[in-house]
Amino acid sequence: FDTRHRNLVIQNIQLAYPDQMTTAAAAAFAKKNFRHTASILFEVIWSYSQPSEKLFNHFVIKGLEHVDAARKKGRGIMVVSCHMGIFELVIPAVASVDIRLHILYRQLDYPPLEWLMLELRQRFGITMVPLRGASSKIARILEENGIVATLLDQNVDWYKGVFVDFFGRPACTNSGLAKLVIKSRPVVLPAFITKKNDQYHLEVLPEIPVIITGDPIKDIENNTQAYVSAIESMVRQCPEQYFWVHNRWKTKPFCELDKR
Repeated sequence: FDTRHRNLVIQNIQLAYPDQMTTAAAAAFAKKNFRHTASILFEVIWSYSQPSEKLFNHFVIKGLEHVDAARKKGRGIMVVSCHMGIFELVIPAVASVDIRLHILYRQLDYPPLEWLMLELRQRFGITMVPLRGASSKIARILEENGIVATLLDQNVDWYKGVFVDFFGRPACTNSGLAKLVIKSRPVVLPAFITKKNDQYHLEVLPEIPVIITGDPIKDIENNTQAYVSAIESMVRQCPEQYFWVHNRWKTKPFCELDKR
C-alpha cells in the first residue's frame, strides 16, 4: 500500500547496485526489505516483553577485543553505526556484555511518546543523550573514558555536512563526528547488528584511525568518508536488512551552471 516508499526503495537499491538490479529484481528486493522493516516493530515489542536473562541468550557478540584495546588508550570511544538489522536491539545486546553505553538521539516532539521511548530504551542501563546541546556532555563522557554511540547514515542539508561517497554517489553526511574526533581524539569503532535465524549478531569492527593532514576542511571530509565507507561495508554484508526507505541521496551537491 505504501507506494511512495516502495518506489524509494526500488530507486535507492538500483542506485546502489546499478549493474545488478533490474526493475524486477529491485521490486523483489523491495518486498523483502519491507518485510524486514515491518518486522522491526514486532521484534522490539517481543524483546521488551522478555526477561533480561532470557533475551540475552539471543545475542551473539563479536569484536569485543576492539573495545578492550580502545579502553586501554584512555581517550574514550565513539561508536559509529547505521540503521541496520533490528537496530533497536543494539541496546540490550550491549547490556548483555555489561557495557555502559551512551547513545545520541533526536528528541521526539510529543512528550508522552518521548517519555515512553526513554523508559523502554533506558531499561537496560543505557543512557540516551539528546543531540541538542550534547557537545559538553559528550566531551565529559569521553574524558571519563566512556563510550558514546551515534548513527551516521542519514541525509542532512548541505550546510550541516559534507558530501562523501556512498555506494558510488555523493551523499551529504553530518560532519559533527569528524569535527569531534579531530578535536578530542577518541577511538572510533564501527559496529552493526543483523539478525540470523533466531539470533541477533552484534559485531564491533577494528578502529578507524583519525586522518590529520593539516588541512581542516580536507580532514573533515577524509574522516567523514572513512566512517561512511565503514557503514557501506556493513550494508553490503546484508543489504536486505538496511533501512532503504530513507532518501539518503536527497541533498544534491552544488554544480556550477553553464554560463554559455
